[in-house]
Amino acid sequence: MRKAVVVVAALLILFISLGAVVIDLYLSKDNVTVSGEALVSGAVVLAATLQTIEFTDTQTGTTTSSHFTFAPQTTNVGNYSVILKNGHTYNVYISFSVFNPDNNETQFITTFTVNAAAGQKEITKDFMYPNPQ
Repeated sequence: MRKAVVVVAALLILFISLGAVVIDLYLSKDNVTVSGEALVSGAVVLAATLQTIEFTDTQTGTTTSSHFTFAPQTTNVGNYSVILKNGHTYNVYISFSVFNPDNNETQFITTFTVNAAAGQKEITKDFMYPNPQ
């Protein structure tokens, strides 16, 4: 009897562990690295300094953001990289400052759906404010 309980407990632990691994793989397989360039048009906003780009998932409400890396002598154009869920739609916002880095302005850019092909783990997408439709 005691041996049967031990065997059942061991099998239960094994199934729970395998279930956790399967769930983790299922949840992470849909992740896609989205990267590219974002900019604030100098014709619309003079002397903008980019702060962050934010992706708000319209299905879950989760916000993912990225700070920028800049090429020398630029502050209104930057590179970003985030990990987003494939097939999800995001509202994209850009935050920037004008002259005073402590006074950020956040503007909506566009709605963007991550649409990577099966097995594709990275896509490139550039954004601009204001969004030239």
